Amino acid sequence: MKSIRSRLVVMCLIVAALPALPLALVVQSLLEKTFDVGLNETLEEALESGVAMSRDAWDKQRSRFEGDARALRAEIGASRPDSARVAAALKSLRLQGSTVQGFMVAPIATAAADTASPLRSFSSRETFQRLTGRTSFLSTPLDDALVLFEAADRSLLLAIWSPPAHRNRLLLYRQTNPFFLQRAHDLISARQLFATLQLTRERLTRSFFYSFVIIYGVCALFALTLALWMAERIATPIRRLSDGAGIVAAGDWGYRLEIRAGGETGRLVDAFNDMVARLDDQRRRLVDMEKMSAWREVARHLAHEIKNPLLPIRLTIEELRDQYRGDDRAFRELLLESTRVVGEEVEQLQRLVRQFSEFAKMPELNARAGSLDALTRDVAALYPQVTTTHETASPLEPFPFDPEQMRRVLVNLYDNAVAMTPPGHTAVRVSVASAGRHAVLRVSDNGPGIWPEHRARIFEPYFTTRREGTGLGLAVVKNVVLLHGGDVAVESTVGAGTTFTIRLPLAGPPPVVSHKET
Repeated sequence: MKSIRSRLVVMCLIVAALPALPLALVVQSLLEKTFDVGLNETLEEALESGVAMSRDAWDKQRSRFEGDARALRAEIGASRPDSARVAAALKSLRLQGSTVQGFMVAPIATAAADTASPLRSFSSRETFQRLTGRTSFLSTPLDDALVLFEAADRSLLLAIWSPPAHRNRLLLYRQTNPFFLQRAHDLISARQLFATLQLTRERLTRSFFYSFVIIYGVCALFALTLALWMAERIATPIRRLSDGAGIVAAGDWGYRLEIRAGGETGRLVDAFNDMVARLDDQRRRLVDMEKMSAWREVARHLAHEIKNPLLPIRLTIEELRDQYRGDDRAFRELLLESTRVVGEEVEQLQRLVRQFSEFAKMPELNARAGSLDALTRDVAALYPQVTTTHETASPLEPFPFDPEQMRRVLVNLYDNAVAMTPPGHTAVRVSVASAGRHAVLRVSDNGPGIWPEHRARIFEPYFTTRREGTGLGLAVVKNVVLLHGGDVAVESTVGAGTTFTIRLPLAGPPPVVSHKET
């Protein structure tokens, strides 16, 4: 069994490893093809073209905004840049398609502060705070008085004009279209991701491949462990079955497999136990029938040997009685008494010979469908002196059996109960039920019971504990039950009565015993 287990382990390893190499190559090829589909030149060119177009569009927007800021400054000229003049100039420019969306005018506090941070003059404005938030800016001086500010995320353009001849500062702004800005950022992110994937392509391929190998190895190991566990679960009952078959073959017919298993294995175990039970039952029946056959042969010889001299003895005694012509009264009385005693003993021997002859003859079963419950009630009616109680544990349909022979069985059991109890105090309880493929008949009495040392022999012919018994009644019971293909068992408690349990096959007597002995 160890060699079988070792071969099974090697076979499982081979089966698990065989598809590993081709499957690994297929996975690696699929990964490479997947990267080839995603990281191709067409996609790279499209991404670069999109990024270039977004940058070009941004540069054009920035240049236009710068030109519009210069144009607005030229439109205002040397005038003081207050809100009214800026609004009028901006309206004039918008008629020509200006990109400036709005403006703010703020006084210059100190020259040093304003020169250091031109945006500070507008920092307290709510509009300015709403536009800029926490955005950082990149500044580009266009000339001494005009500075262009560009948000780091390119969401906003600012132009600040600080005319040296006036104390007001002008801020012009334009917000970038959020949709355009989002798409531009997406293109840049995609291009960066594309470049990253291209740089790490080989490493990603290896990582995916190694991950697959690890996962496949773990799954293969798990599958192997599961296969070995299942194989062991299957092999253990089979090994036990093999060992059990050897034990039964060695003669231990009481051996049974105690294995809890489901599915086909469980059914196989149940079938094995059922087979051994049936074989043991058939073996015991064959042994019992062989014993009965031997006892019948003994009974046949005894009947023949006893029967032959009985008739001459009877005729001789009667001849002696009839031929005496003397006048001796005392001798005549002695002769009559002696011939009477000898005649009674001869009659007893003839009755015993008849019982031997009946036992020696194997009855020819005449099986037909009948009601066992009805038969028990008919037999009980023959014994009005016996208190009989009928019980029906479960309905029993009519089935094939020989009613005459089963009547003999019940009569013998009733006679045995009557003989073992005082007159008028006999009570019998009869129950009929079905159990699987058998009909079960139980007959219980209230007699003194059977001593434990006698139970193993009560079905043997000529064994009896009664002085007037022949020891054939229970032997006939067992003989008839065996001919029907059934079995009989006895349970008894000293002082509490005896129960005989008879099991008969519902299918009827086996055909092998339904023949007439010659």
